[in-house]
Amino acid sequence: MRSKVMVFPALLGILVIGLLAGCGGSSSSSGGGGGDEGTPVDGGILRAAINDNPDHIDPALSYTSEGWQILEATNNGLLSLKKASGAEGNKVVPDIAEALPKISDDGKTYTFKVRRGVKFSPPVNRDVKPSDFKFSIERLFRVNSGGLAFYKGIVGADEYAKTRKGGISGIIADDKKGTITFKLTEADGTFPMFMAIPFAYALPKGTPDKDISSVPDARVATGPYMVTSYTPKQKLQLRRNPSFKEWTDQSPNGHLDGIDIAIGVDPDAAVNMTVNGDLDWYFTAVPPARLTQLKAQYGDQVNDYQRNNITYFFMNERKAPFDDLRVRQAVNYATDRDALVKIFGGQGEPTENIVPPPLKPAYKKHEYYPYDLAKAKQLIKQAGVEGTDVSVWTRNQEPFPKATQYMASVLNQIGLNATVRVLDQSIYDDTISNQKTDPQIGINDWSQDYPEAGNFIDTLLNGNNIVSIGNNNQANADVPALNAQIEKANRMPLGDARDRMWAELDSEYMKQNAPLVPFLNASYPKFNGPNLRGLVFNPTYFELFPSMWLEK
Repeated sequence: MRSKVMVFPALLGILVIGLLAGCGGSSSSSGGGGGDEGTPVDGGILRAAINDNPDHIDPALSYTSEGWQILEATNNGLLSLKKASGAEGNKVVPDIAEALPKISDDGKTYTFKVRRGVKFSPPVNRDVKPSDFKFSIERLFRVNSGGLAFYKGIVGADEYAKTRKGGISGIIADDKKGTITFKLTEADGTFPMFMAIPFAYALPKGTPDKDISSVPDARVATGPYMVTSYTPKQKLQLRRNPSFKEWTDQSPNGHLDGIDIAIGVDPDAAVNMTVNGDLDWYFTAVPPARLTQLKAQYGDQVNDYQRNNITYFFMNERKAPFDDLRVRQAVNYATDRDALVKIFGGQGEPTENIVPPPLKPAYKKHEYYPYDLAKAKQLIKQAGVEGTDVSVWTRNQEPFPKATQYMASVLNQIGLNATVRVLDQSIYDDTISNQKTDPQIGINDWSQDYPEAGNFIDTLLNGNNIVSIGNNNQANADVPALNAQIEKANRMPLGDARDRMWAELDSEYMKQNAPLVPFLNASYPKFNGPNLRGLVFNPTYFELFPSMWLEK
């Protein structure tokens, strides 16, 4: 996910969205006031706030961390990512499905048994059926969901996307048997991940083919909470779902009686409200300028989480001078990653890996490019590109311009002639991902859509995915042997063998191809009220409302 998808305004662009696997920074279940949390207490209303409206309260349309945090508390899919922090939170587990799917030997067919007794909230008040899941996946195509790409591998999905008639033939729902089967055009070991993110959450048949965020009777829940009131730009309220009965520990009852979310509270105001005792929890991160003071004065109330993300410079392998491997390697040698982390407020860790650390064992730290300006200059001289004009592209959202000025100075030091090109953040991603623009080098960031290393390597570097518009592979990396290895990894089932393959590809790309200059795995610092307990930071869903409780 790009930053325009997962927006964290409090960090002024230091953190990226999207979509996500992080270790719980200070604790996997850390309370606002620190110390021994004791026995959870039921009851109370969480006083929460958010900078602006969530993008959507509709599983088919929401594509932000704020929206997904709400939907995790209100809705469910066949599968879920484990409601835990760190690496545990990356695991796929059953939710409304009774068990993990049965997978055919060729990896193309997934069959689920739907759990009986899971009910939709009022006004529907009936059991969830397999046909509801078929309806919900097909609805993605009818409302032009941003998550369509995850489900186009289902047999018949491409045709349905064109006609929106007759249903998707590769989804077979049998309400009598309580089963739903998905047939894929090709083996795809990532498919369980796709069934665990909010796009695949169940809505009842008959849900309108439009944004249901402001349609109260259509905002039907299956989870412990339901949205009972939403006034855009003012407030959003969640209360207990009277139809909900806990079916596994992955779908708990929740301790809070409700969550009241004030809309339109900026990050600095949220800090002040929390200090004054008027706020328990805020959706986004602490403003960088406030973090040091808050840690000093309210250390027990600050949690510094690690997320699945990288910030990096891409180098376009189709454009001189970056069509020469020696130049790309030179830029990596000449980059002081610690200096760039400081520009980003010190909020995170330096890296030269493509895969973020929380995705171990797919992450294996490598250091092929220790800071070596002399070696970088030598490589530029060998490539014969001294004096070449280079434009370094950036969005106008700090600290990206400062980081890009730094990169331009690096390129000038090693013998190139670099200038900075600044675009408004509202058009930046669309512009640099258009092949007609074809920038030489630029800064960008990526956060997971789902917690798997392929969401980084495949998305950012697979040459088979290069397109003319909306191209995530801005380096235009296209190495046939590595493309083939990526495709092989994608077909493999989730697990250690697949993770090892991603780790090898991470190493191979950076050592032999060097398409990127990764430099930062950003952290995500949160400041909470002193009575808030039970915080669990899941890599994909972020902090889980059903785990939270208020100390009396």
